[in-house]
Amino acid sequence: MLSREASIDYDVQGEGPDLLLISGLGFGRWGWFKQVPELSRRFRTITFDVHRDLDPRHGVADLAEEASALLDHLGVEKAHVLGTSLGGFVAQKLALGRPELVDGLVLVCTSYGAREPEHMSMGALGRMLGWGSFGARDAMRRGLETATSHSYRAEHPEEFEHLVRWRMANSPSFSGYYEQALAGARFDSSRDLGQIKAPTLVIHGAGDRYVPVGNAAALAGAIPDSRLVVLRDAGHLVFIERAWEVNHEVASFLDPR
Repeated sequence: MLSREASIDYDVQGEGPDLLLISGLGFGRWGWFKQVPELSRRFRTITFDVHRDLDPRHGVADLAEEASALLDHLGVEKAHVLGTSLGGFVAQKLALGRPELVDGLVLVCTSYGAREPEHMSMGALGRMLGWGSFGARDAMRRGLETATSHSYRAEHPEEFEHLVRWRMANSPSFSGYYEQALAGARFDSSRDLGQIKAPTLVIHGAGDRYVPVGNAAALAGAIPDSRLVVLRDAGHLVFIERAWEVNHEVASFLDPR
């Protein structure tokens, strides 16, 4: 699919209410490998990758417009929306800009942006941006280690190695990654969240080092009638580490709607 300034690759699987899944920084639709097989049993899942240059000043808004254009292209009049990390910013922007389009909203491992009450440490920031790494693969590995809990890596070493390989094979360009990172750094919805009308579920890992868990409580507290679920012993990639619980919470929250 082509918009004015972007190309969008997408997959649609399953039947039922539409559920749009929006990926985070550096991740594409491949990252939903634990969500789509389960959630597509109850929902028509829509995953996508956007290929475009971003202006950091309004990059999140641009990504929300692309997501909206995709739903319009598919003839979707109302959808549930699930966003992780940077994708959570995009999901918030979509819910604020196109409230008639968003039925239920799920925000995973994310915050309301620049004014968040608890920032990541400089060490975590360095690992996210690859500072001091010996090449791209080392940077990817260190970043994913920081994004996951020790227990997950110990219990699922082969899956973690798959993550490293998938991340290497599907990584955005160096410039594209930093455009996304800068767009996320400039995002701030803190003053607007009271306007979100969609029922909202916030899910977070208690051990998240990229988006410390205090931000989840602040995010949920700013959105009217939202629900907060914090999963212990899970990091930033809580939707992979604790996929069964996350999928169960998502389905239970959205199914009645």
